[in-house]
This record gives sequence, C-alpha cells and structure tokens, in this order.
Amino acid sequence: MFGSKQRKARKALDEAWRKMEMSCENNYKDMAQDDLRDFEALLEQYQSEGLLSPEEYESRSYRLADKKIELKNYDHKQHIGW
Repeated sequence: MFGSKQRKARKALDEAWRKMEMSCENNYKDMAQDDLRDFEALLEQYQSEGLLSPEEYESRSYRLADKKIELKNYDHKQHIGW
C-alpha cells in the first residue's frame, strides 16, 4: 500500500513538472510561474509525508533550483538593459 502512494506521488510530481514545462513552451509566463510554485509545494509536501526517497527528493530539488534560475525573469514585464 505504501508503494502505491509513492508511485502516485511520483506520477503527480511528473505531471506537475510536465504542466510547467508546457506552460513555458507555450509562452504562458504567469502560468509557468504558478506551476513552478505548485510543483515546489507538492515536492515539499511529499517529502514531509515520507513518500520520496532522499535521492529522489535531492534530484528533483536540483532540477527545481535550475528551473527557478531559468525562470527568474520570465514574466510579461519588459526588461530593458539601459
């Protein structure tokens, strides 16, 4: 039964990540930022519930950190460098 919850947690995380990636690909900037926050909240929730192994949590956390850097200025505001 516990393994089933772990599989569901992994599947939910994968779906949340894909949703965020699709928002980025379709240039839905606000939605991509929201999806990123949703993924982070889900990741932390599953970690606190013990549904992720330490290795899986660390791997997903690194991906999340990289994506946060990538999306740091990903919004509808114009960023003029002068």
